[in-house]
Amino acid sequence: MASLIPSLSTTQIASLSTTSIAGLTTEDWVAFSTAQAAALTTAQVAAIETVDIRALSTANLAALGTHQIVALSGTQVAALGTNQVAAMTTTQVAAIQTSDLRALTTAQAAALGTAQVAALSTTQIAALETADLRALSTNAVAALSTTQVAALGTAQVSALSTQQVVALSTAHVAALSTTQVTALGTAQVAALQTSDVAALATSHIAALTTAQVAALGTGQIAALSTTQAAAFETADLRALTTAQAAALTSAQLAALSTTQIAAFETADLRALSTTNIAALATGQVAALGTAQIAALTTQQVVALTTTQAANLTAAQVAAMTTAQVAALQTADLAALATNQIVALTTAQVAALGTAQVAALGTTQFAALEVADVRALTTAQAAALSSAQLAALGTTQIAAIETADLRALSTANIASLGTSAIAALGTAQVSALTTQQVAALSTTQAAALETLDIRALTTAQAAALSSAQLTALSTTQLAAIETGDLRALSTTAVAALGTTQLTSLGTAQIAALGTNQVVALTTTQVAALTNGQVAALTTAQLAALQTTDVAALTTGQVAALTTGQIASLATAQLAALGTTQVAALEVADIRALTTTQAASLSSAQLTALSTTQLAAIETADLRALSTTNIAALATGHVAALGTAQVAALTTAQVVALTTTQAAALTNAQVTALTTAQVAALQTADLAALSTAQVVALTTGQVSALTTAQVAALGTTQVAALGVADIRALTTAQAAALSSAQLAALSTTQVAAFETADLRALSTAIIASLGTADIAALSTAQVAALGTQQVAALTTTQIAAVEVADIRALTTDQAAALTSAQLAALSTTQLAAIETADLRALSTTNIAALGTTHVAALGTAQVAALTTAQVVALTTSQAAALTAGQVAALTTAQAAAL
Repeated sequence: MASLIPSLSTTQIASLSTTSIAGLTTEDWVAFSTAQAAALTTAQVAAIETVDIRALSTANLAALGTHQIVALSGTQVAALGTNQVAAMTTTQVAAIQTSDLRALTTAQAAALGTAQVAALSTTQIAALETADLRALSTNAVAALSTTQVAALGTAQVSALSTQQVVALSTAHVAALSTTQVTALGTAQVAALQTSDVAALATSHIAALTTAQVAALGTGQIAALSTTQAAAFETADLRALTTAQAAALTSAQLAALSTTQIAAFETADLRALSTTNIAALATGQVAALGTAQIAALTTQQVVALTTTQAANLTAAQVAAMTTAQVAALQTADLAALATNQIVALTTAQVAALGTAQVAALGTTQFAALEVADVRALTTAQAAALSSAQLAALGTTQIAAIETADLRALSTANIASLGTSAIAALGTAQVSALTTQQVAALSTTQAAALETLDIRALTTAQAAALSSAQLTALSTTQLAAIETGDLRALSTTAVAALGTTQLTSLGTAQIAALGTNQVVALTTTQVAALTNGQVAALTTAQLAALQTTDVAALTTGQVAALTTGQIASLATAQLAALGTTQVAALEVADIRALTTTQAASLSSAQLTALSTTQLAAIETADLRALSTTNIAALATGHVAALGTAQVAALTTAQVVALTTTQAAALTNAQVTALTTAQVAALQTADLAALSTAQVVALTTGQVSALTTAQVAALGTTQVAALGVADIRALTTAQAAALSSAQLAALSTTQVAAFETADLRALSTAIIASLGTADIAALSTAQVAALGTQQVAALTTTQIAAVEVADIRALTTDQAAALTSAQLAALSTTQLAAIETADLRALSTTNIAALGTTHVAALGTAQVAALTTAQVVALTTSQAAALTAGQVAALTTAQAAAL
């Protein structure tokens, strides 16, 4: 059969039945000429076996007419070899049925040439299987017309390889529908040339999915026009990667709407360059969300322009991190409106740098909330200007932390208004440094609340100047703590006005240091209230200058306590005037020490009332000088208690004047010690009244010196009691004058001790009156010395009692003179003891009168010595009575 085919005419070929056609072998088909092939009917073509169709030469296939191509079934087309497909003319290709075209294998599709592909109709193009389309060469794809490209289905578009996509021209890309664009895979999108991307219409851009947008390369992103950029949907912008965001140009960003800007992811926003950030319109910046704002890098924040910063919303400002706030340029910060300042959080405020804080305007600073002011750091506080501080309200001032307040410069502190000072809390005031306290003006100091004054530390108080202190009100001054008051400088204390000083409480006064008390002026001391004076400690009082003490009023002196009085130095006490001394309480006088008492002047002592003087302690009284004692008025002396009088030293007693001595009361006289009595001047003793003498005790009398005794007047001696006479010593008795003895009563004379009587001189004995002699007791008479006996006058002897005659000793009897014996009465003579009679001298015996002899008792006569008997005169012997003679002894009789 193979040999027959070449011989068949085209007509014959055309006449072959379809069955015959189908029965032809591959060898037959190989033998076909191009003319024979062209002569085949459509039915014959359709009847060709698939295996046979592949046997057609490329020339034969190319010879087929379009009607023959159309007749091919999909199976037949699919059976074509790649060389056969490649050999097809563009007309043949254009004639392929869409269904047949869909039957192409990927290899066949790959065999299509650029012209063949270009010859395909849009319908054919649309009919291509995605795999076949994907099999097209990049040249074939590049050869597609924009209409063909536009005819591609979304699945076909999605099936394009990235190389095919790369092969697309800008015209191709521009011809894509939005649906086709949407159908592009992320890899395809990423494969688009930058020029292709730039060729996309805004509708294309809008049609891009978020995944497609995210797939764009940074170069593609950068290639977008501003119009294209503006066409991005918010979701697309949100889908941008950080790298894509970083690739955006300032122009692109500027083209974005506020809604688009707001759609940026925080990470993408952080990826924007500082130049891009600075290029954002104020509206765009204002459109950023709080999370976006918070995501900005510090470099981006630094890049913000003052206009951009000024257009931030309050919420945006509040959303900034502390690091961002700290990164703001001072100019940007200064551009913020008050509502933006108000929006700052405490953490943000605390994050501001000192330069930033210093850049804030007064209006801005005044807009800070109380919590913000409280949040300031010490470094920030130190950076504040006086103008900024002055702009703060009282509530804000009260919110400043103590550490921050301490950080303020002294100039800042000095610039605060009085209302600001008054607004400070106690903790704030107590936190001020001493330099800050010292920097306060007098007006500021006067504006401090009383609680603030009380809150001052001792160091702060010590820093107060005289001017500041004098500016304080009495209420403020009264509020100063005692410890703080003690810390005031002496200069400051000395500068206080009298009204200020008197406003101080007693506890405050008591807290003053001794150096402060020393610093007080006399005017200040004189202004102290009685209560304040009474509150002074002993140490404080001791510190007062003598001039200050002298300036005390009588009321102040009267207010002094006993402890205070006792603490006064002698110089201070000496500085008191007579009126001041007179104002001392009785208890104060009693509280004086011996040293103090010794320092009193005569004028001070005489200024005391009798009650005051009576209150002086005995030891203190003893400490008074003799001059002071001598200066006392008689009323003062008389006012002294008996214990006081008894406590006087002998020197003081010696110093008493006769007038003072005469002014002593009987009780005072009685209270004198024996030593004191012995120390009395004779003139003082002589000045004593009889009542005073009567008041003397026996002990006092016995203590008198002989000179004192001798100085007593007769009236004084006559006033002595019997016990006093009895108490006289022998020396005292011996000192008595005749006049003194003569002044004594018989009772007084009778009271003399025998020893004292023996001490009397013979002259004094001789001066005794007969009554006195008669008053003598037998013991007294017996105690008389022989000379005293011999000194008795005949009248005195005659006055001696019979019992007293009987009491005479033999020596006394022997001392009797003839005249004295002659003066005796017969009764007296008869009373002489026999032994005493024997003691009489023979002369005395011989001088006896006959009456006296006759009066002798028989025992007396018998007791006469023979010498005495011998001495009897004849008249005497003749006068003897019979009884007397009978009584004579034989010896006596023999001696007659």
